[in-house]
Amino acid sequence: MPIYEYTCLDCSHTYSHFWPSIRAAGESPPPPCPQCGSEQTERVISQVAVLGALGGLTPSEQAAQRAQEERLAKITPKEQIDKLRAGKQPRAASS
Repeated sequence: MPIYEYTCLDCSHTYSHFWPSIRAAGESPPPPCPQCGSEQTERVISQVAVLGALGGLTPSEQAAQRAQEERLAKITPKEQIDKLRAGKQPRAASS
Protein backbone atom coordinates (compact mmCIF):
# COMPACT_ATOMS: atom_id res chain seq x y z
CA MET A 1 0.00 0.00 0.00
CA PRO A 2 2.05 2.93 -1.26
CA ILE A 3 1.93 6.53 -0.18
CA TYR A 4 2.84 8.90 -2.98
CA GLU A 5 3.60 12.60 -2.70
CA TYR A 6 2.03 15.13 -5.07
CA THR A 7 2.30 18.86 -5.67
CA CYS A 8 -0.39 21.16 -7.01
CA LEU A 9 0.66 23.12 -10.08
CA ASP A 10 -1.87 25.87 -9.30
CA CYS A 11 -1.24 26.62 -5.60
CA SER A 12 2.11 24.79 -5.03
CA HIS A 13 0.67 22.80 -2.12
CA THR A 14 2.49 19.49 -1.53
CA TYR A 15 0.54 16.59 -0.06
CA SER A 16 0.62 12.81 0.34
CA HIS A 17 -1.95 10.32 -0.96
CA PHE A 18 -2.39 6.76 0.28
CA TRP A 19 -3.22 4.26 -2.49
CA PRO A 20 -4.70 0.80 -1.80
CA SER A 21 -2.20 -0.79 -4.22
CA ILE A 22 0.61 0.05 -6.63
CA ARG A 23 -1.67 -0.95 -9.48
CA ALA A 24 -4.36 1.52 -8.38
CA ALA A 25 -1.75 4.27 -8.19
CA GLY A 26 -0.52 3.50 -11.70
CA GLU A 27 -3.95 3.23 -13.34
CA SER A 28 -5.68 6.18 -11.64
CA PRO A 29 -5.24 9.88 -12.38
CA PRO A 30 -3.42 11.92 -9.74
CA PRO A 31 -5.70 12.93 -6.85
CA PRO A 32 -6.97 16.52 -6.77
CA CYS A 33 -5.34 19.05 -4.48
CA PRO A 34 -6.91 18.94 -1.00
CA GLN A 35 -6.21 22.64 -0.51
CA CYS A 36 -7.63 24.25 -3.66
CA GLY A 37 -9.36 21.33 -5.40
CA SER A 38 -7.35 21.70 -8.61
CA GLU A 39 -6.75 18.61 -10.70
CA GLN A 40 -3.53 20.09 -12.08
CA THR A 41 -1.26 17.97 -9.88
CA GLU A 42 1.81 15.84 -10.44
CA ARG A 43 3.67 13.21 -8.50
CA VAL A 44 7.00 14.28 -6.99
CA ILE A 45 9.91 12.26 -5.70
CA SER A 46 9.79 12.06 -1.92
CA GLN A 47 12.86 12.48 0.24
CA VAL A 48 14.00 9.41 2.11
CA ALA A 49 15.98 8.95 5.30
CA VAL A 50 18.46 6.16 5.93
CA LEU A 51 18.16 4.98 9.52
CA GLY A 52 19.64 2.42 11.87
CA ALA A 53 21.40 -0.60 10.41
CA LEU A 54 20.94 0.81 6.91
CA GLY A 55 23.76 3.28 7.45
CA GLY A 56 22.62 6.13 9.66
CA LEU A 57 21.46 6.92 13.14
CA THR A 58 17.83 7.05 14.17
CA PRO A 59 16.63 10.37 15.66
CA SER A 60 16.77 8.90 19.19
CA GLU A 61 20.33 7.64 18.57
CA GLN A 62 21.33 11.08 17.29
CA ALA A 63 19.87 12.73 20.41
CA ALA A 64 21.70 10.26 22.69
CA GLN A 65 24.97 10.86 20.85
CA ARG A 66 24.59 14.67 21.14
CA ALA A 67 23.79 14.35 24.86
CA GLN A 68 26.90 12.18 25.43
CA GLU A 69 29.07 14.66 23.51
CA GLU A 70 27.70 17.53 25.62
CA ARG A 71 28.41 15.61 28.85
CA LEU A 72 31.96 14.87 27.73
CA ALA A 73 32.51 18.50 26.73
CA LYS A 74 31.79 19.57 30.31
CA ILE A 75 34.50 17.29 31.74
CA THR A 76 38.07 18.58 31.90
CA PRO A 77 40.57 15.72 31.51
CA LYS A 78 42.89 15.01 34.47
CA GLU A 79 45.97 15.58 32.30
CA GLN A 80 44.79 19.09 31.46
CA ILE A 81 44.11 19.87 35.14
CA ASP A 82 47.61 18.61 36.09
CA LYS A 83 49.18 20.83 33.39
CA LEU A 84 47.24 23.83 34.63
CA ARG A 85 48.31 23.15 38.24
CA ALA A 86 51.96 22.62 37.25
CA GLY A 87 52.06 25.91 35.36
CA LYS A 88 50.45 27.90 38.15
CA GLN A 89 52.92 30.03 40.09
CA PRO A 90 52.48 30.48 43.84
CA ARG A 91 51.21 33.95 44.73
CA ALA A 92 53.54 36.30 46.50
CA ALA A 93 52.40 37.39 49.93
CA SER A 94 50.96 40.88 49.87
CA SER A 95 52.29 43.44 52.30
